Amino acid sequence: MALDAKKYSKYVKAFGDRSRLRIISMLSTNEMTVGDITTEIGLSQPTVSRHLGILREADIVIDRRDGQLVYYSLNKDVVKTCCTGFCDCLAIPVPAPRKK
Repeated sequence: MALDAKKYSKYVKAFGDRSRLRIISMLSTNEMTVGDITTEIGLSQPTVSRHLGILREADIVIDRRDGQLVYYSLNKDVVKTCCTGFCDCLAIPVPAPRKK
């Protein structure tokens, strides 16, 4: 499988920042607004919005509008595809999911 360099460079940029990794972690369990994230992470609203823009551009985060509020959540299917696809390109075996 060939590596789609343009797509994966967006993923690497998205995953390559500590604050964005914290945002990804928070969104993995909860849908949140910019205000929620700002309060939780302790960064300014413009900074959080910029990070969310980078994550949206990579399709890692999706948003939904409810009136004037925008709720963000993790696009888990894209994250899973990114991680398994990257491992496939590097010929790294991905372990099978554990049975519950």
